[in-house]
Amino acid sequence: MTDDCGCGTNGAASSASDDAAPRPAKGSELANDDRRNPFADGIDRRRLLQASGTVGAATALAGCSGGGGDGGDEPAPTMFVFNNGDRTLSVIDTETDELLTSTFLGTTASFPANQYGTGLDDTHGVFWLNVPGGVRAFDQRTLEELAFVETGYGPNYPNVTPDGEHLLIASGGTTGMEPEGDEEHAIFRVDADRESDTFGEVTAEIETGYVGPCDMTLGPNGDYAFVVDVADEAVRVLSVDPFETVNRVDAGEPVTEGNVLPFMCTASFDGELLLVENGEGTLGGEPEVAREGSESVWDISDPENPEEIAKITRDDGLPGMPITSEVAPDNTAAYLFIPGEGVGVIDLEANEYETTLDVGGSSIAGAWGPDREKLYVPVQDANQVAVIDHESREVADTVEVGEAPTGAVAGTVRPEEDAVSSIQASLASLGITFGEMEASWCMDDHCYCG
Repeated sequence: MTDDCGCGTNGAASSASDDAAPRPAKGSELANDDRRNPFADGIDRRRLLQASGTVGAATALAGCSGGGGDGGDEPAPTMFVFNNGDRTLSVIDTETDELLTSTFLGTTASFPANQYGTGLDDTHGVFWLNVPGGVRAFDQRTLEELAFVETGYGPNYPNVTPDGEHLLIASGGTTGMEPEGDEEHAIFRVDADRESDTFGEVTAEIETGYVGPCDMTLGPNGDYAFVVDVADEAVRVLSVDPFETVNRVDAGEPVTEGNVLPFMCTASFDGELLLVENGEGTLGGEPEVAREGSESVWDISDPENPEEIAKITRDDGLPGMPITSEVAPDNTAAYLFIPGEGVGVIDLEANEYETTLDVGGSSIAGAWGPDREKLYVPVQDANQVAVIDHESREVADTVEVGEAPTGAVAGTVRPEEDAVSSIQASLASLGITFGEMEASWCMDDHCYCG
């Protein structure tokens, strides 16, 4: 999937070893220097007019009241979209599929923790964003930063347990099958309970060796987590409490002359299935065997003993290498995000590739809305979000958002109005930057481990 960052710990971590090698630098040194300038070809006239109008309205608001608003106390089904190109956050009403506002966040995320805590009855109200150097926590209502979890690794892939008690982070990724020196990787457990005195602190750590833990997903009861170790060609099963590895299962046979390279994974909401994205090739910037990708379906009904039950390849109709996936709540379909191709659909009842949906451009991720009936897919090169209706398995709508939208997460909280942030968002959409413009680890095609 992507090489995103998880940021570190505010407290002491329990470690499987005290002899680990020094970890890489953090912060801006971990940022992706290859990220593109979305304004290199100039500014679209329509965007200029829209931004100018917003600046005027927001300025008037700031002059009169300075912004404000409590966001309301009733659940408000919402989709949040992180725009990598201008570091803004777009807010979509999922009942009407209309853009409500875009506000300047100053950071972004390609793969925010978004599987659980996003339903209509959930009230966790925290964004966990994978950014250079770690994972940042933001309050969904105030958009204030709550914590910065420092792992010391570049790529980081977070997920929150269904009860909101723990954040798990797979950290390290890899660029080759063999380590450079004594490089280690790790998996972290973090206190995600906002009422806890140790919120945002690392509570346990597993040092894995050089295996490239490259994604993290959870079962519905939060007892088990699944991690794909790209360099170790394995699916790892973790017990959340106690925090330990309980099994590692071989990823199977490659369909090419290279390696399987499992690098992303998604568990179904009921904990029966696990979808795994495989690179199918060799690791490295210029792989000896070009990666062509495949999608594996695993039975995890016995979570400590996962079993691969199907693999979808190019021979089965897969048009490209999937970056990640989302599983329908009723387990009838899996939606694959295939850059440059669209969103692929696997019929999970037959375990066959069904079709590729045209979303109007390239996407690497998506998220279910709070009612889990519609899938929201940020389309990076179209500055829009495609809304897929699961019942019909078709694109039902599109919503214009900010520049280069990449990650998305659902919620039931609306951000408070802030005139200054609105002005900053409008100016950012015109290419005017603020602060360090913290980068996501995943930009352009750099969206997978290795």
